[in-house]
Amino acid sequence: MQKKLLTMAVAGALAMPAVALAQVTVFGTIDGGVRHQSKQFITGTTGPDDSLLSVTDGLRTTNRWGLRGSEDLGGGLMANFWLEGTFTQGESGFNATTSSAGTSVLDDFNRKGVVGLSKGGNSVDIGRDYTVNFKANGIMDPFSFTYTGLTTTAGATFTAGTRSDDLITAGFRFGTGGIRVDYAMGEQIDSALASNDRLGVGVDFVFGPVTLAAAFSTQETGVNVDTQTINVGVAFKAGPMTIRGGINTREIDSGNEDMQWMIGVQWGISPTLNGRVGYYNWTTDNAGGAEIGVRKSLVAALDFVLSKRTNAYVAVDRHDLSGTQVGTAIAGAAVNDGATGISVGVAHSF
Repeated sequence: MQKKLLTMAVAGALAMPAVALAQVTVFGTIDGGVRHQSKQFITGTTGPDDSLLSVTDGLRTTNRWGLRGSEDLGGGLMANFWLEGTFTQGESGFNATTSSAGTSVLDDFNRKGVVGLSKGGNSVDIGRDYTVNFKANGIMDPFSFTYTGLTTTAGATFTAGTRSDDLITAGFRFGTGGIRVDYAMGEQIDSALASNDRLGVGVDFVFGPVTLAAAFSTQETGVNVDTQTINVGVAFKAGPMTIRGGINTREIDSGNEDMQWMIGVQWGISPTLNGRVGYYNWTTDNAGGAEIGVRKSLVAALDFVLSKRTNAYVAVDRHDLSGTQVGTAIAGAAVNDGATGISVGVAHSF
């Protein structure tokens, strides 16, 4: 009797239709190094201290980990998900971040958390995702969003917040071009508060060695106060070199206006050595149009390719700041003064 039941169970299992299982990938990056910087801030003071030698992490690539996967639904239709969070280097090694309450926690999936459908080059995703402004900047940034601990492109100012919650993103590819539209619902029913609704449109086109990118977004960041962000740039590939540059602007209704232009080059010096140089000029004007801050940043870096997944690196950066409004300080750079840094480290991806 037991043999008959077992035979029937096996036969039933074999008779079941084949099911395409979702493919899940664990991925991430770990970056650690040593940095020397002049004129480091002392916490709780307004002036710079002497130079500082410190162990750092996340200068070349942000420390992150995540899960991503997809399932073939048939007919070219795919179901996709992406969950990505961060971690930082603790005193006893790479560990979870520490919350404001002092509790050691992994920082959720604070970078990206979406689920969606795709077919060919077209897709729709829902969740926490990167803005169209961020994606456009990735094409024109001289460092292509590496060394974000040193450059000024990937921050929230010129990427319309970098990421947005409650975001619906639709992407369409056609030939050598594409368009992305994102819309975030602020979900605010109190008319006395800002809605936080945002709408963004980004495009990119490839013409041989030239790639053009542009993005525009608007978001209600205050009651009847909108913030507009515009990005326009280009990447030009010439043999082992790629020249990248662009202009970013952010304007707040009846508030400050920020503008940044950038230019730089990436150079594949050899199969195991890559060089990058970028210059960033950031100015801030007040509501009356008067310039109240200037920030000039020059960053140069060499990547030593040790393997497909591991790079050793050395980077030199100089930031000259002036005025009363200079954006976000990089690694404690002193306000109204210059700061120079030298960093060496190793970045590994998995």
